Amino acid sequence: MSLPHAWHGDGAEPLVLIAGLGAKGTSWQPFLERAARSHRVLTFDNRGSGQAPPLDKDASVADLAGEALDLLDAQGVERAALVGRSMGGMIAQEMALRAPERVSKLVLVSTTGRADPHLAEVFLTWARLAEAGVAPDLRHRASLLWCLGSASLAADGGRDGPARRYLAARARTDRPLDYARQARACAQHDALDRLGALRCPTLVVAGDDDRLTPPHHADALAAAIPGSRRATIHGAGHLAYLEAPADFAAEVLGFLSQPGEAGDERSEEGDTRTCPGASTPW
Repeated sequence: MSLPHAWHGDGAEPLVLIAGLGAKGTSWQPFLERAARSHRVLTFDNRGSGQAPPLDKDASVADLAGEALDLLDAQGVERAALVGRSMGGMIAQEMALRAPERVSKLVLVSTTGRADPHLAEVFLTWARLAEAGVAPDLRHRASLLWCLGSASLAADGGRDGPARRYLAARARTDRPLDYARQARACAQHDALDRLGALRCPTLVVAGDDDRLTPPHHADALAAAIPGSRRATIHGAGHLAYLEAPADFAAEVLGFLSQPGEAGDERSEEGDTRTCPGASTPW
């Protein structure tokens, strides 16, 4: 099985963007457009999202990671940088653990190494609501309160604000049963104790107003991965790439543009950085 996918840009270095819960691969805009100026970017629909086949019952994040690696094989990609957000960050962790030689750099965005009881309950509640047939508009509006920071919600009066874009994308791609199965997989994710084996250069990014995966999840990831760097996007929630696109792109693309392999310019204690952010999410 080949997952639906697309290539963007014509840069020399391959970059793989891994989408979050229920999202299509191309949902990475506006970051996708910026990244494609300097990289050859691969996007794809995870199983259960977009145009991909339905997700198997009881599928795990590790299963999704295996399918992503199969796609890299099919595309002839021996080694690439990975950027994964939320569920995509969980998938990226499992990919790097399973095939470390395939990952040149790793960027983990708004994600966690372990779904603690609170986060797991949020995912399981979303799964139950989808399985119960709750109207999609109501489900997605409820999830919006977890996914956007307060500044984004307050500033979303325009036609192209982050909340409107989020809801419009969810309405176009809603697959309740597959969404529920992905959410249940996220609730079971637990890679934290294994991440110490990673040696690729790693950046952990989080918005300081993320209600779904608060900053302590990013702190735990950064502490678990030797020499990783930690970046904060101020004023952003869970969807930092959408809420603060310029700051997010500067942080991530800046990291990806730095030369070197694992161990170069990295300390065992890690490197904590913050991005000043703007007064509005745009």
